[in-house]
Amino acid sequence: MFQGRDAMIQPTSVFIKTVFKMPVRSQCYPYLIKTLDAFFSKVKMDDSLPHNDNRNEFDLFLIDSSGCNWQNLIPADLLALAKVKPVIVFNAHSDSICEKNLLLNNFKGVFYNNDLPEDVFTGLMRIINDELWFSRKIISSTFNEVLAMVSRFEPHSNYDADSEHEALSNLTKREKSVIHLLAQGANNHSIAERLNISDHTVKTHLYSAFKKTNSRNRIELSNWAQRYMAVRLPLHD
Repeated sequence: MFQGRDAMIQPTSVFIKTVFKMPVRSQCYPYLIKTLDAFFSKVKMDDSLPHNDNRNEFDLFLIDSSGCNWQNLIPADLLALAKVKPVIVFNAHSDSICEKNLLLNNFKGVFYNNDLPEDVFTGLMRIINDELWFSRKIISSTFNEVLAMVSRFEPHSNYDADSEHEALSNLTKREKSVIHLLAQGANNHSIAERLNISDHTVKTHLYSAFKKTNSRNRIELSNWAQRYMAVRLPLHD
């Protein structure tokens, strides 16, 4: 199952909220279903979410967004679900989805109706390994907006300069490099390539950084970095 920050994600059961009466399926739809069947021991498909009492039976939820317009508002039941379970939106149309809203509301990623099968596979593997599947541009701009909001509204009395200075000084040079790239929107594989280290080593540095900065996840660590490290400039492809 999806575990805490000190372990890789290992989902075994998946729930797919689908649209059974859809006249035309996207090209990635059947490939996505086959991939899930191959990787997970339990895959259930229905056109409505399971009852609250039964949701703990599943480690991962995929939500078919075909025919929906979630540019401005995401259904309340999905917002509540994403707070407690990993949720992915799939079969999405670019003009009816706002990636920023999904990211800010703790969704793990989005697959579009015209995504290639190999991109779907890559995205699923990234999410399973505790990464997000959004565009780098969206991640970077969203982190910067969150930082601006926190800086504007957080009372200065809550800021413990000594504590944060200690956290920064306890980070190793390599940990700082990993955090710097993470806060600019880079995923684990990109960080590994930039620093010429393995993906596993990147995860090890991140887990250590989580503990030293009291961050619970990648978003909190990125927010911390953008407050206390010079990481304002976005990465370029």
